[in-house]
Amino acid sequence: MDEFWLFGLSKYLGNGIYDTIWPSKPLGSTVFYKLAYWLGWDAVSTILVGRLQTVFLAFGTLALLFAIARSLGQNWLQAMLVVLLALSFSTFIERVFRIRADPLALFFATAALYWIVSRDTQHLKTVLIAGCLSGLSFLATQKAVYFNVSLGLGLIIEALSRREIRVALSRGAVLVTGWAIPVILYCVVFGGWDPLAIFVSFFRGSVEKVTSGHGIYTGKHTFYMQTVGRNVLPYLLCSCGLLISLFKWRALMPAQKITMVFTLVMIACMGVYYPPWPYVFILLIPFLSLWAPTTLDVSRKHKRWSIWVNMIWAVAIILSFVRNVYYIQNDNRAALEIIRYSEKLLDPDETYFDGIGMLPNFKAYPRGSLDKKAIHIANSKGELSGVMEKLRAAPPYLIIDSYRTKNIGDLLQPFLERSYIRIAPNIRVPGIFLSDTREVRFNVPLRQEFGVFDKTGKPVQMNLLVEGEPFQTPVLLKPGSIDIGLEAGANRPLFLLPANKAYSAIQPESTPIQIFKGVYTY
Repeated sequence: MDEFWLFGLSKYLGNGIYDTIWPSKPLGSTVFYKLAYWLGWDAVSTILVGRLQTVFLAFGTLALLFAIARSLGQNWLQAMLVVLLALSFSTFIERVFRIRADPLALFFATAALYWIVSRDTQHLKTVLIAGCLSGLSFLATQKAVYFNVSLGLGLIIEALSRREIRVALSRGAVLVTGWAIPVILYCVVFGGWDPLAIFVSFFRGSVEKVTSGHGIYTGKHTFYMQTVGRNVLPYLLCSCGLLISLFKWRALMPAQKITMVFTLVMIACMGVYYPPWPYVFILLIPFLSLWAPTTLDVSRKHKRWSIWVNMIWAVAIILSFVRNVYYIQNDNRAALEIIRYSEKLLDPDETYFDGIGMLPNFKAYPRGSLDKKAIHIANSKGELSGVMEKLRAAPPYLIIDSYRTKNIGDLLQPFLERSYIRIAPNIRVPGIFLSDTREVRFNVPLRQEFGVFDKTGKPVQMNLLVEGEPFQTPVLLKPGSIDIGLEAGANRPLFLLPANKAYSAIQPESTPIQIFKGVYTY
């Protein structure tokens, strides 16, 4: 769903980003996913390569998580349990392998924490490099500012716990300096002579989203209930381990104190984060998992609790394997089939519209994502909304019915009527159904050559009556309302569609399918 929109921005890298497209957030993920555009040979392969990139990111994050656990003093088995527990969270496994900016931000944030806990923080070079990694995390998504603040407070509070105020101040200053290096470079590369404008846009866009979405983005409590309700045992183990470690604060090593503060601050940040999207939980879950093995240490000291703690661990991990095997069966094969067919029907310079951005190799117009806020604005303003004004100014060559276009269905209906025809369950193109000898009104949306096709999708060579005048197909039609008819004796039903396209069997009465069924189970 949203992964298509973010992934599709990479096609504008060097061809519109911060030129005709002015993002309200950092787009480091577009640089990362640009590789998929170089390696992919069509829309589907490009998407699959992008997903493989995210898979490698996820495995890299899990490897770093294992290394952090070892650096915090956990043995090999405990470190493996940390990784297994992180994967047992349904919220984590359902999103960390999806194309989004968050897995990239999480990777760099985990790398920054690993760098801190595995090296001597008395050397400011260590803090500087961690700051650079934090900056890269921020460039993936501005939500990573939570990582940056959490790591900074961890370093500062650990130093203050030893009453080393000068060390705390120097750590904070050096961390911010390291953070600023990649951010400044990004702003200069994309901003040229005006890098400050890009830097300001990072925060202006975030503040606008947070302050203007109340009443539109709702249901935050629902996602909390879902993630806790479906992952009771993992959250129980993590919470108990975190509380036990917190009570032992004075006995913790410096690296453990830094990680403890980092985790607690992240919990607070995720608690107040708005809007309420479930994928933000992946930013916290790995670091929560680091504390769960503490429950095993306590159970060994209190034998009467040992069997219960071990049983909870065993049930949590076994259940996760069962659930994860089921999760692997989830796919979006239907979406990929629609993408594959849609790509066949578009020339390189032609646009499409779906409110999601499902075709990475083609330009969508209107370009924006029809998220919940955009849908609310469109339905509120009606024909005066930006979406409708852009659609009427530059009608697309193809429309994909998605759950987002469905949410503005009443608004779209007058635009689609007698202008676009459904040729497959979720695909519409300019055209009209010709069923008898009577002329029908066709509101031609854009200048294009049109031909006549039978229900198998094969072209039919015949004369077409345009405003009563016969024309040999294919015929060039200009935007406007015209009367179209068939010559006498033509076999019916027939369809007037864009010429020179490779159609499959045409299904004008088909009902749109749920493209993303079985992709996310939350």
